[in-house]
Amino acid sequence: MYYYMHCQVTTRAARSPLGSPVQWAMVPMDPSISSSSSPLRLPGTPTSPGASPRPTLVAAGRQPAAAPSTTRLRAISPSQSPPTPASPVEPFGFDALKGTFSVDVAAADARSLDVPLAAPFTIASSRLVAVSNVAVRVELRTGAVGWGEAPVLPSVTAEDQPAALDAAGRACAALVGAPAAPLGAVLQDLASVLPGHAFASARAGVEMALIDAVANSIGIPLWRLFGGASDSLTTDITIPIVTPNEAAQLAAKYHGQGFQTLKLKVGKNLNSDIEVLKAIRLVHPDCSFILDANEGYTAKQAIEVLDRLNEMGVTPVLFEQPVHRDDWDGLRDVTSVAMEKYKVAVAADESCRSLLDAQKIIDGNLAHVINIKLAKLGVLGALEIIDAARKANIALMIGGMVETRIAMGFAGHLAAGLGCFSFIDLDTPLLLSEDPVYGGYEAFGPLYKFTNARGHGGFLHLDNEASK
Repeated sequence: MYYYMHCQVTTRAARSPLGSPVQWAMVPMDPSISSSSSPLRLPGTPTSPGASPRPTLVAAGRQPAAAPSTTRLRAISPSQSPPTPASPVEPFGFDALKGTFSVDVAAADARSLDVPLAAPFTIASSRLVAVSNVAVRVELRTGAVGWGEAPVLPSVTAEDQPAALDAAGRACAALVGAPAAPLGAVLQDLASVLPGHAFASARAGVEMALIDAVANSIGIPLWRLFGGASDSLTTDITIPIVTPNEAAQLAAKYHGQGFQTLKLKVGKNLNSDIEVLKAIRLVHPDCSFILDANEGYTAKQAIEVLDRLNEMGVTPVLFEQPVHRDDWDGLRDVTSVAMEKYKVAVAADESCRSLLDAQKIIDGNLAHVINIKLAKLGVLGALEIIDAARKANIALMIGGMVETRIAMGFAGHLAAGLGCFSFIDLDTPLLLSEDPVYGGYEAFGPLYKFTNARGHGGFLHLDNEASK
């Protein structure tokens, strides 16, 4: 059962799509709780004044945001409205909640989450037949429960499933043993316990569960917490590296389901990629294309792909990660040629694994779009990069790994609530052979509706016990 907290405080109001104000109760902080810089303490850590706290891991220092340089093109998907022009980002409810909600964790757990795919999923850098992720469950002393997921894909994330399970388990143990503290302090301390890209996926899973639990505790859906811009979004759908005939069959199927934007995995064989594009175009001639090479091309090959597509009369709406993540010169060259010659936007995905990477991309004009994935950045890390990109007038994409509707639901709520993404790529639950998630968002082909009353609404059954 959930217990709702009420107190007499001033509330912040977000604006819903219908114009009605949205309010939530801010939970007052216990005066005995230390400041927002308080460390997340392990069990037994002294908290009295003058006591010497046990050592904690120190979070790596953040790089200061660089001032935006020249105005850049904003790449816009045909199905999306343009994001707000570069300006200071409006504060949203999550920021306020970080300082006002006191987190007191009663239980936390991390478990393996294994789900087979409907068909093998092949990209330039890997091949999957099943999801092997980590589910995280956090329960507050209020009785509210939150769910998160650490998606792992070793070609992109630093963790495999055993490493993510171990890291998330250690963080869960620390949460249970820690005294009550402001949400912002707890999230910052998680970043110290699970620092950087090396633990980004595990950190994201625990952050999701904590934030979901808090939203459930105060009784609001995540899309409202993250700004309230919309309660729905429209996603593309991915066609992995397959034969031309298989690609045509998938494209015909997705056309019948209403998908207008197809994301094509390319990068293993240039000639085969062209044949797949030709086959898809025969059965879905009006679709929009996103090409995702997953680091598979050289800069020369990536430009050749665009040349050959132009000969076919095909112009992608986006070319995602055409070259290796560390080939900064190649990324710059493809970005320049793609826009100047063909008006095609280029997105950085694997190349952006931190705020430092994002600033390098922004300052060097290395890409037109930055792809945000919670599994490679964590939730707080993603919000920092979103803020930096919006201030620098860089367009944004939101994507995911191969994950269930737990992680995808959280990312979808965040994207819908912020309303600043030009490209939406949150389709992988549609590729699973089964759906282990109860509740959560509703999918109508490419349209996701976030109709749940609180949190992201999704949960799992563990050990055959309802953990709602």
